[in-house]
Amino acid sequence: MMSTMTRSQLLGNVRRAVVKIGTSVLAERPVARIRALAADVALLRQGGVEVLIVTSGSILVGMARLDLKRRPRQIPLLQASSAVGQVGLMQAYQDALGAHGIEGAQVLICHEDLSDRIRFLRSRHTLMALLDYGVVPVVNENDSVAVTEIIESDNDMLAARIPRLVEADVLVMLTTAEGIYAKSPRKGGRVISVVQDTEALARRIQRGAGRHRVQRSLYSKVKAAQAAASYGVPTIVASGIRPGVLANLLDDETVGTLLLPTTLRRSRKQWIAEDVEPRGTIVVGKEARRSLMQGNRSLLAEGVLRSEGKFHQGDTVRLQDTDGEEFGRGLVGYGFEELASIHGKPPEQIEQLLGYRHSDEVIRRDDLVIL
Repeated sequence: MMSTMTRSQLLGNVRRAVVKIGTSVLAERPVARIRALAADVALLRQGGVEVLIVTSGSILVGMARLDLKRRPRQIPLLQASSAVGQVGLMQAYQDALGAHGIEGAQVLICHEDLSDRIRFLRSRHTLMALLDYGVVPVVNENDSVAVTEIIESDNDMLAARIPRLVEADVLVMLTTAEGIYAKSPRKGGRVISVVQDTEALARRIQRGAGRHRVQRSLYSKVKAAQAAASYGVPTIVASGIRPGVLANLLDDETVGTLLLPTTLRRSRKQWIAEDVEPRGTIVVGKEARRSLMQGNRSLLAEGVLRSEGKFHQGDTVRLQDTDGEEFGRGLVGYGFEELASIHGKPPEQIEQLLGYRHSDEVIRRDDLVIL
């Protein structure tokens, strides 16, 4: 059933978008394509939308640099091609974004980084710090050591997991198709504007996915959309070779296909506050409590009086004041043994006491919920 709401109404107030750029988009004139998309990214940012890019194409660029005429079948040679191509690919993004006064950053992520609690938290902190500095992260899987996306889905499933990592409002999947068609465009099929039943769509596309490469690619996009939908994040599938595609994507119903989740996205703050069982308690002084409650600050070790429980980095903990009242919860950046050594100390002494320093904060502000 089609929705009568406009795309901007369906999407809501988009403030952060993850944009996946597929290999097929970069297959011809990759540098020119990246330049065009970087111009679109600049326009989105001018409109107040933060952008993270998930890119494919490193193998393609590496093959050209190694003068390989066909895509290798051996995994080690595919990984080698990716390692060589990654250099040129990132340089193209850096130059294209730099032309608009935007700094880009290469971020290599494996699926294991998003499955392990501590690595998930560290990846999140890195990406959030880049966004805080106005940098556009350009994410790719680390193909030189990982093979999942090489074999399976051209970074599609990796892209589907990034919105949860950074609390993005929408996932954009750019391919060479204009969107998802009701039937073959050769038979007069038109692009579907809005899809509300992604399960039925996935079943329909899967029936032809074994025979047609384009169908396999679209099936991968729909499966990625389903993964993003499990976090309550909508997905748009659109053509990355259409001029100005990103600039019009969020409010133009004629561009691409919008795949809606069945449930609205629960904010990460709701998840921390309601869905995760705390593993311990941190008691803070009056000044620290006031700073957290009124000053929108992070919790530093110097504000911690003591801790209770055997929690580890990345676990959820309660925040209590000296009267025993719980006033907040958050994801802790140090385990209970580490915190016992540094509580009450300023950030500059952490490395001296532990021999290392994960961060200045015990709980970062964006990992903290005031109840």
